[in-house]
Amino acid sequence: MPLSLTRVGNVPTETYGQATIHWLASHAASGAAELTVGLTTIQPGGGTPMHRHPNCEEVLHLLTGQMDQLIEGHPALHMTPGDTVTIPRNLPHGAKNTGPTPAVMIVVFSSPRRETILI
Repeated sequence: MPLSLTRVGNVPTETYGQATIHWLASHAASGAAELTVGLTTIQPGGGTPMHRHPNCEEVLHLLTGQMDQLIEGHPALHMTPGDTVTIPRNLPHGAKNTGPTPAVMIVVFSSPRRETILI
């Protein structure tokens, strides 16, 4: 695979619930062959709908803000900057910004073509 440099503002971006995701690395964004990486921002009071990823696990690392990860069958996980959570493949989950400032996180999926199914 040739080297690829991406920059926020020049990559595919999508709105997912109340989250904005900049796809920094993926098959579509950079030709990645093995993973997807995104930079996600959720405004105060916002969140993502419950969903699952049948073809990959997801790692979320919170850079700024506060949020709750809502994971089916588990108590909410309250995250503060520096916290990381790994969501197993196909496990329903969602997020809610619980703080007064935007929550910004890095998200990594174990597939370059992540699949998402809304619940």
